[in-house]
Amino acid sequence: MNEIKVGDIASGLKKRVWEPLPSDLALVLALAALASVLTLVMPFAEIPLRGPIGLILVLILPGYALASALFPGNEGPGRLIRGAISLGLSLPTVLLIGLLLSFSPWGLTLGPIVGSLVLITFGLVAAAYIRRVQLPHEERFSPGFDWDLRSFLTYRDPTMPAFMIVVAELLLFEGYVDAGVVVHGMNLIALVISSAFVPGRTHQALMLLPLFRLVNVAVPIFFQLTLYSYALVYAPMFIPIYLILKSGRFSRQEIGIEFRNFWIYLPVAVVIGLFLGWVEYQVIRPEMLIPEVNLKGVIMLSIIMIFFVGLIEEFMFRSVLQTALIDWIGSTKGLLAASLLFGLMHSGYGLYTEMVFVSVAGIVFGLFFIKTKSLSLVSIMHGVTNISLFLLVPMLIG
Repeated sequence: MNEIKVGDIASGLKKRVWEPLPSDLALVLALAALASVLTLVMPFAEIPLRGPIGLILVLILPGYALASALFPGNEGPGRLIRGAISLGLSLPTVLLIGLLLSFSPWGLTLGPIVGSLVLITFGLVAAAYIRRVQLPHEERFSPGFDWDLRSFLTYRDPTMPAFMIVVAELLLFEGYVDAGVVVHGMNLIALVISSAFVPGRTHQALMLLPLFRLVNVAVPIFFQLTLYSYALVYAPMFIPIYLILKSGRFSRQEIGIEFRNFWIYLPVAVVIGLFLGWVEYQVIRPEMLIPEVNLKGVIMLSIIMIFFVGLIEEFMFRSVLQTALIDWIGSTKGLLAASLLFGLMHSGYGLYTEMVFVSVAGIVFGLFFIKTKSLSLVSIMHGVTNISLFLLVPMLIG
């Protein structure tokens, strides 16, 4: 009889131990891991976030993990009181760790302090997890929010890779190029791996953005920013475009291989493009991309801006990304999300106003694409915008 009971208890505990990690404990682990990266790992340690994330690691995380281990049920302290207890428990925990380290061979240096705090936090989270899952669901403490850690870490949820693109672009915007490139590279690898297990098209669409940025960042190392460097930056993107077309995940209609009413909408595309180019010139005031205004220079500028810049960016952001995001989160949110990412991918200019303008322009391009279902027309609109920006407006004003 006793053997049966012991077996039942062990079986029940084994089943509970493999339950998903509660959202609050998952967040504690994520913040502790982030703190170790931002304080110890280069080039991320150069980012001025060591202070804020260090305070969170010192003042909150160990205490919250310990409080969660002490009070696993909903009959314990409420959320506000639990937060106060976390502060009260963190300080003694940190002081004890500091005391032990002072007698250790490692001493009170940054690495051992951060490493010890992270390890202690991880251990307390494990204890809190085991104690909580042993309780019936209705008796467990509820943090009040739900976060599917498995979907995030396995990249099954596209929110995480999209967020990483935003983080990488903001790092580039602030001048932390090495950190931004590393985030983009890690994100691209994770997207490639996860896309083999995720049936949707959003991962394939998001993959184009870090890939394009890595190519974009690498080329100016060897070439100055000239008209021909645009062709060098954009030309490699024809390879992933070909692979997407070959995969057949996007239909001809979704991509915008449509020429009905082309001549009707063409004047509209040109007029809107000229206007957007004039507005963008007021934001960034660039120089002309061709040294002399002659027929050859105008033709080369037009070809590159329409058939390289316009075609590739519109394929990426409208044909693929916008289409995939609309399927995932709906028409309005998909349009806005694609346009926001379009704006963030112009972080290289170092101007918030430019990112805002390009995001708004992305909405215009997106609505025009939805209306016409034509990649060629929206590519011409985009190309004319750049021709207006880099040639017509500077020539007229100058």
